[in-house]
Amino acid sequence: MGSTYEHDYELQQKGMFNAADLEANKQGRYSDAQLQRFQNERDFMQYNAAKYDNKSPLISAIFGIGLLGFAAVLYFVGVFDMLQTMLGGLFLPVLAGLGILAALFVFVIIPRQYKASVEMAKGLGTPLTESPLGEVQTIEARAEAFKSQAGINRRGHQSSKITHILKMDSIEFRLTESFFEVIQPKRLYRVYCVKDQGAWVLLSMETLE
Repeated sequence: MGSTYEHDYELQQKGMFNAADLEANKQGRYSDAQLQRFQNERDFMQYNAAKYDNKSPLISAIFGIGLLGFAAVLYFVGVFDMLQTMLGGLFLPVLAGLGILAALFVFVIIPRQYKASVEMAKGLGTPLTESPLGEVQTIEARAEAFKSQAGINRRGHQSSKITHILKMDSIEFRLTESFFEVIQPKRLYRVYCVKDQGAWVLLSMETLE
């Protein structure tokens, strides 16, 4: 375990902060560089959300074509004939009811859900002038550092993506791999952080022993 000065230097080299950021956070405020980084992240979210705006008709068309294709497959394999035999005179009313439900799904439910998702993404990109950051929080605790490998990939297998976690008391922060590697478990740190958009963000940290 090296000196606090040497270790603090390592933390600043690998973390996304420097001595000026740390000094500002000690005073309960954000550095100009940190504010700019948060604003850039929100601008990026706004830009990405804007790319998917007004795409509801396209999404409905994709689902509509998919349902028509599925119906065509059912027709050619004889499912409709089987249902007609089973239902008799009820076949057409049932088919009409299913058509109405499918239309509601394609032209009402899907566009609403898609629009709600886009609006949520836009909300994450609200400018700092309209949705400012909260107060800088301070946590003093011994570090717990671990790797998490969770989730299932598209092939149904365990995801190979590894998340590097720093846990201070009950608060967890996601770190880059290089930053994670310099954290010394059980060492006492002081972390400056903020909860933004529902997630805890590590602003800066220093060694206490």
